[in-house]
Amino acid sequence: YFSFHVPALGTVINSLPWYGSHGSCIVRGNFPNEVRCALITRFREIAEQPDVLSATVILTPDEENKKDEYLRILQPDALDHRVGQVTELPEVGEHLERHILQKTRNLVRKALRQSFVLTVEDGEAAWQFLYQTHAENMTAIGGKAKPLSHFQVLQSVFPASARRLYVAHLNGQPVAALLLLYFNHTVEYITPVVKLEYRSAQPLSFLIWHAMQDAITSGFRRWNWGGTWTSQKSLHHFKAGWGAEDKPYTYLISSSKRGREVFVANKEKLHELFPYYYTYPYDRL
Repeated sequence: YFSFHVPALGTVINSLPWYGSHGSCIVRGNFPNEVRCALITRFREIAEQPDVLSATVILTPDEENKKDEYLRILQPDALDHRVGQVTELPEVGEHLERHILQKTRNLVRKALRQSFVLTVEDGEAAWQFLYQTHAENMTAIGGKAKPLSHFQVLQSVFPASARRLYVAHLNGQPVAALLLLYFNHTVEYITPVVKLEYRSAQPLSFLIWHAMQDAITSGFRRWNWGGTWTSQKSLHHFKAGWGAEDKPYTYLISSSKRGREVFVANKEKLHELFPYYYTYPYDRL
Protein backbone atom coordinates (compact mmCIF):
# COMPACT_ATOMS: atom_id res chain seq x y z
CA TYR A 1 0.00 0.00 0.00
CA PHE A 2 0.96 3.66 -0.30
CA SER A 3 0.38 6.33 2.31
CA PHE A 4 0.56 10.11 2.53
CA HIS A 5 0.93 11.84 5.90
CA VAL A 6 0.09 15.46 6.67
CA PRO A 7 1.36 16.62 10.09
CA ALA A 8 -1.39 17.69 12.50
CA LEU A 9 -4.02 16.11 10.24
CA GLY A 10 -3.28 12.46 9.64
CA THR A 11 -2.60 9.80 7.03
CA VAL A 12 -4.43 8.72 3.90
CA ILE A 13 -3.79 5.22 2.56
CA ASN A 14 -4.44 3.93 -0.96
CA SER A 15 -3.73 0.38 -2.07
CA LEU A 16 -2.17 2.11 -5.09
CA PRO A 17 -1.85 5.87 -5.75
CA TRP A 18 -3.29 8.08 -8.48
CA TYR A 19 -6.97 8.09 -7.54
CA GLY A 20 -8.13 5.16 -9.60
CA SER A 21 -5.28 2.67 -9.73
CA HIS A 22 -6.38 -0.90 -9.07
CA GLY A 23 -4.77 -2.31 -5.96
CA SER A 24 -6.75 -5.34 -4.85
CA CYS A 25 -5.39 -8.85 -4.36
CA ILE A 26 -3.60 -10.90 -6.99
CA VAL A 27 -3.65 -14.43 -5.61
CA ARG A 28 -2.25 -17.69 -6.97
CA GLY A 29 -1.52 -21.06 -5.47
CA ASN A 30 -3.44 -23.77 -3.65
CA PHE A 31 -5.23 -21.60 -1.08
CA PRO A 32 -6.29 -18.40 -2.87
CA ASN A 33 -9.27 -17.63 -0.62
CA GLU A 34 -7.26 -18.03 2.58
CA VAL A 35 -4.45 -15.86 1.22
CA ARG A 36 -6.92 -13.21 0.00
CA CYS A 37 -8.61 -13.06 3.42
CA ALA A 38 -5.26 -12.76 5.18
CA LEU A 39 -4.20 -9.88 2.94
CA ILE A 40 -7.48 -8.02 3.35
CA THR A 41 -7.42 -8.54 7.12
CA ARG A 42 -3.93 -7.10 7.35
CA PHE A 43 -4.97 -4.10 5.29
CA ARG A 44 -7.87 -3.48 7.66
CA GLU A 45 -5.51 -3.63 10.66
CA ILE A 46 -3.34 -0.97 9.02
CA ALA A 47 -6.40 1.14 8.15
CA GLU A 48 -7.53 1.12 11.80
CA GLN A 49 -4.38 2.78 13.10
CA PRO A 50 -5.27 5.96 15.06
CA ASP A 51 -3.80 8.51 12.64
CA VAL A 52 -5.38 6.99 9.49
CA LEU A 53 -8.11 9.25 8.10
CA SER A 54 -9.16 6.94 5.28
CA ALA A 55 -7.94 3.85 3.48
CA THR A 56 -9.13 2.89 -0.01
CA VAL A 57 -8.95 -0.37 -1.91
CA ILE A 58 -9.91 -0.33 -5.59
CA LEU A 59 -10.91 -3.72 -6.89
CA THR A 60 -9.73 -4.95 -10.25
CA PRO A 61 -12.60 -6.05 -12.50
CA ASP A 62 -11.39 -9.63 -12.01
CA GLU A 63 -11.74 -9.28 -8.23
CA GLU A 64 -15.20 -7.71 -8.46
CA ASN A 65 -16.83 -11.11 -8.06
CA LYS A 66 -15.03 -11.41 -4.69
CA LYS A 67 -16.42 -8.08 -3.47
CA ASP A 68 -18.55 -9.65 -0.73
CA GLU A 69 -15.40 -11.00 0.90
CA TYR A 70 -13.79 -7.55 0.85
CA LEU A 71 -16.98 -6.01 2.26
CA ARG A 72 -17.19 -8.60 5.02
CA ILE A 73 -13.65 -8.01 6.24
CA LEU A 74 -13.08 -4.31 5.52
CA GLN A 75 -16.59 -3.12 6.43
CA PRO A 76 -16.10 0.12 4.48
CA ASP A 77 -18.34 3.08 5.26
CA ALA A 78 -18.45 4.30 1.64
CA LEU A 79 -18.38 2.81 -1.84
CA ASP A 80 -17.62 4.45 -5.16
CA HIS A 81 -18.07 2.96 -8.62
CA ARG A 82 -16.35 3.11 -11.99
CA VAL A 83 -16.69 1.27 -15.28
CA GLY A 84 -13.60 -0.20 -16.87
CA GLN A 85 -13.79 -0.75 -20.63
CA VAL A 86 -11.78 -3.22 -22.71
CA THR A 87 -11.81 -3.88 -26.44
CA GLU A 88 -10.84 -7.36 -27.62
CA LEU A 89 -8.67 -6.82 -30.69
CA PRO A 90 -9.12 -9.07 -33.73
CA GLU A 91 -6.51 -11.33 -35.23
CA VAL A 92 -4.27 -10.09 -38.02
CA GLY A 93 -6.15 -10.17 -41.29
CA GLU A 94 -9.62 -9.60 -39.85
CA HIS A 95 -11.36 -6.45 -41.00
CA LEU A 96 -10.79 -3.96 -38.19
CA GLU A 97 -13.66 -1.65 -39.09
CA ARG A 98 -16.21 -4.45 -39.26
CA HIS A 99 -14.88 -6.20 -36.13
CA ILE A 100 -14.59 -3.20 -33.81
CA LEU A 101 -16.32 -0.04 -34.96
CA GLN A 102 -19.94 0.25 -33.93
CA LYS A 103 -21.13 3.73 -33.00
CA THR A 104 -17.94 5.58 -33.92
CA ARG A 105 -17.53 4.49 -37.55
CA ASN A 106 -18.52 7.89 -38.94
CA LEU A 107 -16.09 9.68 -36.62
CA VAL A 108 -13.21 7.56 -37.89
CA ARG A 109 -14.18 8.08 -41.51
CA LYS A 110 -14.34 11.83 -40.88
CA ALA A 111 -10.90 11.74 -39.25
CA LEU A 112 -9.38 9.83 -42.15
CA ARG A 113 -10.69 12.41 -44.62
CA GLN A 114 -8.68 15.16 -42.93
CA SER A 115 -5.10 16.03 -43.84
CA PHE A 116 -3.58 14.71 -40.61
CA VAL A 117 -0.04 13.38 -40.68
CA LEU A 118 0.83 10.57 -38.28
CA THR A 119 4.17 10.28 -36.45
CA VAL A 120 5.47 8.14 -33.62
CA GLU A 121 7.90 10.22 -31.61
CA ASP A 122 10.02 10.05 -28.47
CA GLY A 123 11.74 13.43 -28.50
CA GLU A 124 11.46 16.23 -25.99
CA ALA A 125 9.17 18.35 -28.18
CA ALA A 126 6.58 15.56 -28.49
CA TRP A 127 6.56 14.85 -24.76
CA GLN A 128 6.34 18.57 -23.99
CA PHE A 129 3.33 18.84 -26.33
CA LEU A 130 1.72 15.86 -24.60
CA TYR A 131 2.15 17.42 -21.17
CA GLN A 132 1.08 20.95 -22.08
CA THR A 133 -2.01 19.79 -23.95
CA HIS A 134 -2.89 17.36 -21.12
CA ALA A 135 -2.72 20.27 -18.67
CA GLU A 136 -4.93 22.41 -20.93
CA ASN A 137 -7.47 19.62 -21.39
CA MET A 138 -7.70 18.88 -17.66
CA THR A 139 -8.05 22.57 -16.80
CA ALA A 140 -10.90 22.85 -19.31
CA ILE A 141 -12.92 20.17 -17.46
CA GLY A 142 -11.92 21.23 -13.95
CA GLY A 143 -9.68 18.21 -13.42
CA LYS A 144 -6.21 17.86 -11.95
CA ALA A 145 -3.39 17.34 -14.43
CA LYS A 146 -0.51 14.99 -13.83
CA PRO A 147 2.70 16.99 -13.31
CA LEU A 148 5.46 17.13 -15.91
CA SER A 149 7.74 15.13 -13.61
CA HIS A 150 5.42 12.10 -13.85
CA PHE A 151 5.72 12.04 -17.64
CA GLN A 152 9.48 12.45 -17.40
CA VAL A 153 9.78 9.55 -14.97
CA LEU A 154 7.52 7.37 -17.12
CA GLN A 155 9.68 8.11 -20.15
CA SER A 156 12.87 7.25 -18.28
CA VAL A 157 11.63 4.12 -16.48
CA PHE A 158 9.59 2.38 -19.18
CA PRO A 159 11.75 1.02 -22.00
CA ALA A 160 10.99 2.34 -25.47
CA SER A 161 9.62 -1.07 -26.44
CA ALA A 162 6.89 -0.75 -23.77
CA ARG A 163 5.56 2.67 -24.78
CA ARG A 164 4.61 4.64 -27.87
CA LEU A 165 3.71 8.28 -28.29
CA TYR A 166 1.56 8.89 -31.37
CA VAL A 167 1.20 12.46 -32.64
CA ALA A 168 -1.21 13.88 -35.25
CA HIS A 169 -0.02 16.93 -37.18
CA LEU A 170 -1.99 19.36 -39.32
CA ASN A 171 -0.26 21.97 -41.46
CA GLY A 172 3.02 21.14 -39.77
CA GLN A 173 1.72 21.61 -36.22
CA PRO A 174 0.87 18.95 -33.60
CA VAL A 175 -2.85 18.91 -32.83
CA ALA A 176 -3.30 15.67 -30.86
CA ALA A 177 -1.24 12.99 -29.16
CA LEU A 178 -1.81 9.57 -27.62
CA LEU A 179 0.47 7.86 -25.08
CA LEU A 180 0.13 4.07 -24.91
CA LEU A 181 1.86 1.42 -22.81
CA TYR A 182 2.29 -2.21 -23.87
CA PHE A 183 2.50 -5.32 -21.71
CA ASN A 184 1.45 -8.97 -21.91
CA HIS A 185 -0.61 -8.68 -25.11
CA THR A 186 -2.44 -5.65 -23.67
CA VAL A 187 -2.37 -2.03 -24.81
CA GLU A 188 -2.95 0.48 -22.00
CA TYR A 189 -4.69 3.71 -23.06
CA ILE A 190 -2.79 6.13 -20.82
CA THR A 191 -2.97 9.77 -21.94
CA PRO A 192 -5.01 11.05 -24.91
CA VAL A 193 -4.77 14.78 -25.64
CA VAL A 194 -6.19 17.05 -28.34
CA LYS A 195 -6.03 20.79 -28.94
CA LEU A 196 -9.54 22.00 -28.19
CA GLU A 197 -9.91 23.97 -31.41
CA TYR A 198 -9.31 20.80 -33.47
CA ARG A 199 -11.49 18.41 -31.46
CA SER A 200 -14.37 18.42 -33.97
CA ALA A 201 -12.04 17.21 -36.74
CA GLN A 202 -11.44 13.99 -34.74
CA PRO A 203 -7.61 13.84 -34.66
CA LEU A 204 -7.80 11.55 -31.62
CA SER A 205 -9.94 9.05 -33.53
CA PHE A 206 -7.33 9.25 -36.29
CA LEU A 207 -4.60 8.29 -33.81
CA ILE A 208 -6.59 5.52 -32.13
CA TRP A 209 -7.44 3.96 -35.50
CA HIS A 210 -3.80 3.76 -36.57
CA ALA A 211 -2.54 2.71 -33.13
CA MET A 212 -5.06 -0.15 -33.00
CA GLN A 213 -3.92 -1.42 -36.39
CA ASP A 214 -0.28 -1.28 -35.25
CA ALA A 215 -1.17 -3.14 -32.05
CA ILE A 216 -2.95 -5.92 -33.95
CA THR A 217 -0.02 -6.32 -36.33
CA SER A 218 2.30 -6.59 -33.30
CA GLY A 219 0.22 -9.36 -31.75
CA PHE A 220 -1.66 -7.46 -29.04
CA ARG A 221 -5.11 -8.83 -28.20
CA ARG A 222 -6.63 -6.34 -25.75
CA TRP A 223 -7.02 -2.57 -25.64
CA ASN A 224 -7.63 -1.37 -22.07
CA TRP A 225 -9.38 2.00 -22.05
CA GLY A 226 -9.15 2.35 -18.27
CA GLY A 227 -11.89 3.53 -15.95
CA THR A 228 -14.78 5.89 -16.61
CA TRP A 229 -16.97 7.64 -14.04
CA THR A 230 -20.58 6.53 -14.16
CA SER A 231 -21.49 10.18 -14.81
CA GLN A 232 -19.23 10.44 -17.90
CA LYS A 233 -21.89 9.29 -20.36
CA SER A 234 -20.32 10.77 -23.51
CA LEU A 235 -16.86 9.36 -22.72
CA HIS A 236 -18.35 5.93 -22.02
CA HIS A 237 -20.26 6.15 -25.30
CA PHE A 238 -17.08 7.07 -27.20
CA LYS A 239 -15.16 4.07 -25.84
CA ALA A 240 -18.11 1.74 -26.39
CA GLY A 241 -18.14 2.86 -30.01
CA TRP A 242 -14.74 1.18 -30.40
CA GLY A 243 -16.18 -2.17 -29.34
CA ALA A 244 -15.32 -1.79 -25.67
CA GLU A 245 -17.03 -4.10 -23.18
CA ASP A 246 -17.91 -2.87 -19.68
CA LYS A 247 -15.83 -4.12 -16.73
CA PRO A 248 -17.36 -2.52 -13.60
CA TYR A 249 -15.30 -2.19 -10.43
CA THR A 250 -15.67 -0.75 -6.95
CA TYR A 251 -13.83 1.59 -4.59
CA LEU A 252 -14.00 0.43 -0.95
CA ILE A 253 -13.37 3.37 1.39
CA SER A 254 -12.83 2.88 5.11
CA SER A 255 -12.65 6.07 7.15
CA SER A 256 -12.72 7.15 10.78
CA LYS A 257 -15.18 9.65 12.25
CA ARG A 258 -12.28 12.05 12.78
CA GLY A 259 -11.16 11.43 9.21
CA ARG A 260 -14.51 12.50 7.81
CA GLU A 261 -14.47 15.57 10.03
CA VAL A 262 -11.00 16.49 8.72
CA PHE A 263 -12.15 16.00 5.14
CA VAL A 264 -15.26 18.16 5.62
CA ALA A 265 -13.23 20.93 7.25
CA ASN A 266 -10.68 20.87 4.42
CA LYS A 267 -12.89 19.89 1.48
CA GLU A 268 -11.79 22.73 -0.80
CA LYS A 269 -8.10 21.89 -0.50
CA LEU A 270 -7.99 18.11 -0.10
CA HIS A 271 -6.41 17.74 -3.53
CA GLU A 272 -3.59 20.02 -2.35
CA LEU A 273 -3.17 18.41 1.07
CA PHE A 274 -3.14 14.84 -0.29
CA PRO A 275 -2.00 15.22 -3.92
CA TYR A 276 -2.79 12.26 -6.22
CA TYR A 277 -4.49 10.30 -3.41
CA TYR A 278 -8.10 9.24 -3.19
CA THR A 279 -9.51 10.49 0.12
CA TYR A 280 -13.31 10.25 0.18
CA PRO A 281 -16.22 10.80 -2.26
CA TYR A 282 -16.54 14.57 -2.43
CA ASP A 283 -20.28 14.46 -3.01
CA ARG A 284 -20.73 12.83 0.40
CA LEU A 285 -18.75 15.37 2.43
